[in-house]
Amino acid sequence: MMIISAKTKISKLIESNEETIEVISSINRHFKKLKNPFLRKALAPRVNISDAARIGGVPVCIMIDKLKEIGFTTADDCGCESVSPKDKYRNNNKNIDMRKETIVELDVRPILDGGTDPFEAIMAKIKTMDDSHTLKIINTFEPIPLLNILKKKGYAYETERPENGVVHTYLEKFDGELSDGDDNAVVQELSYKQAESKFAGRMTEIDVRDLEMPMPMVTILEEIEKVGEGNALYVHHKKLPQYLIPELEDRGYKWVSNEIDKANIKLIIFK
Repeated sequence: MMIISAKTKISKLIESNEETIEVISSINRHFKKLKNPFLRKALAPRVNISDAARIGGVPVCIMIDKLKEIGFTTADDCGCESVSPKDKYRNNNKNIDMRKETIVELDVRPILDGGTDPFEAIMAKIKTMDDSHTLKIINTFEPIPLLNILKKKGYAYETERPENGVVHTYLEKFDGELSDGDDNAVVQELSYKQAESKFAGRMTEIDVRDLEMPMPMVTILEEIEKVGEGNALYVHHKKLPQYLIPELEDRGYKWVSNEIDKANIKLIIFK
């Protein structure tokens, strides 16, 4: 059976033993999303055991011990850490002490309950703040994809669990103000027109504009894997997908976009 550690990806566990889905789902309700094959395809490759423990608010050792019950083994230390409701997790690469002098609070739980991605609300709130402010996001889990995006934009963050089922995430800018320009601007080797010309006749076309969240991202990640070398994926989308872009870049894909209007953007995704 597979030897695992705290850094083993959930996708690798499932690939080795499908019982992993039931075992992890039994630990915390947030993991029940893994039972959905489309969500599993999107989420499992992005999260390791340690990440999953943080999201679920449980010790890494509980995750490891549960997985041992279905045959997984560990080489030595599992990397156990206690996770009490009061524990904090700091992920500031520059080891910055957060000021928390003026806190601006945003509870995204009602937004999520309504089936809407809170990213736009969070970014809109951030743009109303100055560098002396600290944004406090209230959620039921640690928003790891969002934090990964904001870290790249120069934000320090800290999360804490004041009570069971509640996570507070504090965000502070430590490197100047957020740019007023395109927050997702990435230097690409090709312009949109160049990519359109290069992959003419060699693009798979999909339309995700009418899909409910998170199916646009899930569908794009699923379809891009089917695109062969030298080809591209042509996507009709409502807007530039905030969570998808860093995921594509992490997987080695490039992208260009062409905004037709505020509810219609075209993406060309390629290697």
